[in-house]
Amino acid sequence: MKSNSNKAVKNTLKGILLFIASSHFVHSETNVSTNNTTSKTASNINANEFTNSLGSKPFSHQIKMNDTEFDRYILGRSFFTIPWVEAPSATTARDGLGPHFSSNTCVSCHNDNGSASTISDKNQPLRSLVFKLTQPSKHSSRWLVDNIDTPMHDSVPDPVYGAQVSIRGNGKVKPEAQTRLKIESHPFIYSDGQSLTLTRFIPYLDKLAYGPLAEETVISLRQPPILAGLRLIEQVSNEDILAWADPSDDNADGISGRANWLNSPQQNEKILGRMNWKASAANIVGQTANAAAHDLGLTNPFFPEELCQPAQADCLAAPQGDDTRLGSLDLPMLRLQAIASFIRDHKAPQSVALDAKARQGKALFEQVGCSGCHRPTLTTTKEVEFHPYSDLLLHDMGEALKDGRPEFLATEREYRTAPLWGVGARVRAQHRFLHDARAKTPEEAILWHGGEAEMAKLKFTKLDQAERLALLHFLEQL
Repeated sequence: MKSNSNKAVKNTLKGILLFIASSHFVHSETNVSTNNTTSKTASNINANEFTNSLGSKPFSHQIKMNDTEFDRYILGRSFFTIPWVEAPSATTARDGLGPHFSSNTCVSCHNDNGSASTISDKNQPLRSLVFKLTQPSKHSSRWLVDNIDTPMHDSVPDPVYGAQVSIRGNGKVKPEAQTRLKIESHPFIYSDGQSLTLTRFIPYLDKLAYGPLAEETVISLRQPPILAGLRLIEQVSNEDILAWADPSDDNADGISGRANWLNSPQQNEKILGRMNWKASAANIVGQTANAAAHDLGLTNPFFPEELCQPAQADCLAAPQGDDTRLGSLDLPMLRLQAIASFIRDHKAPQSVALDAKARQGKALFEQVGCSGCHRPTLTTTKEVEFHPYSDLLLHDMGEALKDGRPEFLATEREYRTAPLWGVGARVRAQHRFLHDARAKTPEEAILWHGGEAEMAKLKFTKLDQAERLALLHFLEQL
């Protein structure tokens, strides 16, 4: 089911902006803190909100639901896990894949509600490592650029290929390009003599189907974030997040976290970003809609047009499915909400008890200054306390992590503090770290920190090896 109407974009965008600002789709909320307690009520609620971070598949345990919620969860799971097919098809509920796409399921990039492998054994990108296209030199004028790939004006895309490279195409539609990586090595030696080699990926494209990229276009890499715990992050008030913001560094501690506001200058209702690598999504529905459009090529209320740029004649001419009782969109709001419910209705990983080495590591984590950005505890509007180790704010991470992609108010060097819950599960799954997957381990990720995190990184490097191992052990318990 497809929609290619310019009118559709103009008619839905205002409603979508209001929808983002006012909707968090929260249900099954609780009003009891998750502090350690012997209370039976608190214990029951903790069991429903959290799962042991060291257990099997800690991102995939569902919360307790009533029958209506469970029906919606099951519907969302089907659209999340079962492959989509190209239109037209007899399977009208899940046709609409493409014309351009990179994956045919959500689960291919989010195994067990977590992340996925991004680099092959030949050091080349797998489909879960996406190549974003941005023109940072034009970012200040992004509100004047109307492009189907960026209806929210988060960035300025390439005029020929759009905001993200699609590595597959339906039928006669050509894949946009073949994504490739060059490897850049950086040896690092601690003061105690221990050494390791850091790697950085340089993205480039082969076999471009529609000619070269625009001269101003920059390629940036993004790996999929874990989806665990997003229900709790949705429930944190704007005021609680903004309480840690210090954009002018008034307390002179070298840390100046700031908010990423997603609303247009003319919009009265302010929209606070809190999800994705640069806090570019306000809630799960918005994050899901963006991924559905750019990764799977599914039209939805946020992206009502096929993401076919004017130069892509084969994409524009691709077959379309028939309308259904839910309309012309591949992923109408009912099904989009169902997928969001499936993501939302999972428990968050949380450490049950720290051993002596982890307790030492936690003390060192605080001592070197990691908790200045990796805020240990947040509280929902219903007084549920949880421990994502993130302030959900933007921070300047230094020149080494600058990647040419501003998003909304986030500069090329700024990223949202990545939540640390689930680090241990990612290590066990051998998934990589940082936005562009350059780090194989949490240790490598720390050593890439700069900017506002430079001082904390330097303090970490001055710890002796046993202390560094203790801090890293602590992270793997989260």
